[in-house]
Amino acid sequence: MLSEHEYRILRDFGTEPRFSSDLWSEERPGSYNCRGCELRVYDAEWKTIRNIGWVFFFHSVPNSTLTSIDVLPEERIEMRESAMSTPDTMIETHCRRCGSHLGHIVLVEGDVLHCINGTSLVFNEAT
Repeated sequence: MLSEHEYRILRDFGTEPRFSSDLWSEERPGSYNCRGCELRVYDAEWKTIRNIGWVFFFHSVPNSTLTSIDVLPEERIEMRESAMSTPDTMIETHCRRCGSHLGHIVLVEGDVLHCINGTSLVFNEAT
């Protein structure tokens, strides 16, 4: 049901290229659901736009995500962004229901944020 690109992100724990998802700059009210199972994982009111190229939230919907430890491969350690403090080991976020990889919890410009792949999300505009 997932495209090859979506599968690489959600099931193989990949990271999408910066600015490849239009969701990074989305400002409309609404909710962000897991692409893998449609569970509501983030709300627009907790989103913060950072000009780094991924989707950032201050926190997730309660009881919607789980975390694990992610040890970065050497090639990703070399790609660190200056605006993001990225240690060799990071906190990875997953959908609580289906286990899909969403992104990581990172320090960005002094804030601890959920840095989420737009590919992992489906945006539902508020009605």
